[in-house]
Amino acid sequence: MSSEHDALVGELRLLAEAVLDRVDRVVQQYAAAQQAGAAQDPQPTDTGAAGADAPGADAPGAGAPAPSGGCDWCPVCAIAALVRGESHELLTRLATQVAAIIALIRELLARYLPAPADPGGPESTPPSEPADRGGGFVSIPVTIRP
Repeated sequence: MSSEHDALVGELRLLAEAVLDRVDRVVQQYAAAQQAGAAQDPQPTDTGAAGADAPGADAPGAGAPAPSGGCDWCPVCAIAALVRGESHELLTRLATQVAAIIALIRELLARYLPAPADPGGPESTPPSEPADRGGGFVSIPVTIRP
């Protein structure tokens, strides 16, 4: 049972790593696309006299225009921006959080699940089973009292 359990845990770890690799690749592609879009459309740094006195001008992201045709918090607008290939604040924050979660899951996998053993290593021999263990069925006498 222990060797079956170890094999299952090893396969689950490989499956988790494969899923994390794919999700990480998608997040990295999104981040690269956002950086490429930011490099092509540099934001003007001169806000002019009216922009400097406007309320909220010193707030972060105040000089950046809002996404066209949408808002900054709505998931529907975020999906529409993703389909159109535009940047969206919600998607950027989500990508950052997903990257952090992926790193956390990878750390937990490395800490708590053992790495698959090499088939040629000394640890590949299965542990010895107890000699008194039968085929798994044990006859138990049952006495029913009235």
